[in-house]
Amino acid sequence: MRGGIWVVLHLDAKKRGSGEQQLVALAQRLQREGIPLTMVFAAEPAPYPGRELRAAGVDVRWVDYAHPAHALARLARWFAAERPSLTHFHFIDPYSPYVSAAKLAGAQVLVHDHLCPAATPGFRGARKRARSVALNSSVDVRVAVSRVVAEAVAQAYAVAPERVAIMENGIDLTRFRGVGGETVRRELEVADAPLIVCVSRLDDEKGGETLLRAVPRFARGAHLAFAGEGPRLADWKDLVVRLGVADRVHFLGLRNDVEQLIAAATVVVVPSEYEEAFGQVVVEGMASGRTVVVTRSGAMPDLLGEAGIVVPKKNPEAIAAAVNRLVEDPELAARLGRLGRERAARRFGMDGYVERMVALYRHVLDARRRAA
Repeated sequence: MRGGIWVVLHLDAKKRGSGEQQLVALAQRLQREGIPLTMVFAAEPAPYPGRELRAAGVDVRWVDYAHPAHALARLARWFAAERPSLTHFHFIDPYSPYVSAAKLAGAQVLVHDHLCPAATPGFRGARKRARSVALNSSVDVRVAVSRVVAEAVAQAYAVAPERVAIMENGIDLTRFRGVGGETVRRELEVADAPLIVCVSRLDDEKGGETLLRAVPRFARGAHLAFAGEGPRLADWKDLVVRLGVADRVHFLGLRNDVEQLIAAATVVVVPSEYEEAFGQVVVEGMASGRTVVVTRSGAMPDLLGEAGIVVPKKNPEAIAAAVNRLVEDPELAARLGRLGRERAARRFGMDGYVERMVALYRHVLDARRRAA
């Protein structure tokens, strides 16, 4: 390969999350094959994953996407000078100048769709589709994180279905095995009380307010541990005071011990109110053997299957009823937890994810060689 593979991400990699672990596992796999790999982030990565990526031979770089003209100039200069064989974009608009710059430099281009696009109605939607048709040739393959996203991409952007590859996220299953939640329970001082866990951004589309409004209905004085950062933190702290449950809601901020936090849970709740493209915490909860409650949002019901409970969006009563059912019936919770663990191992392991991604890279590069 001329310049090897480049992975370009509009991502500030600042925690030990499953997404960062995917990048490390992919880098280690490509290193074993002697394939040069460059990763470009939105800022210098934190010690994890930065240290592990460099140990795997990755050329780690970063650009400031807050200044698009500067970022474009730098990326275009790098692409022209080093001519990657394949460039894989994450969290970047498929029709951005960054993508065009890679294509102009001769790279095969993949764009990873981590969000579920919505079809736009009327004249604006027609104009959007026309723009997509004109620019779709800049991307060789769109990579969707779920079947729901693949279908939405094909519809919203007029992308031929055969040019969309489904690549469900993988997680390091070993990270969630044999982990106890005692440390977290001591930290929160909840003893043996039921603990409901939510790991999410603190904003409206993730459904946090609906979950908080369910807390007064939780049985047996259950506590809620809410991990994550976001713009609604101050408002929601005021809300739980007004609801009279401030002593049972724990806002934990950004955590690097999600596996311990989930292990401490009686139930994991993912209350999203927009169309969730994937739902990483759904899989992490299943891998931990915890029962998961999700809203009928995007890909999440398909990820969960029969291993948990699906409730309507924006419905605190339904969330509370599902949580209470599981709290009051530990045998049901344990059975669903076992089903979830089996499902996660069968479908979402990291090794399988990496092998599928490497196979896709090979397929795209082989297609290029056949066409040459």
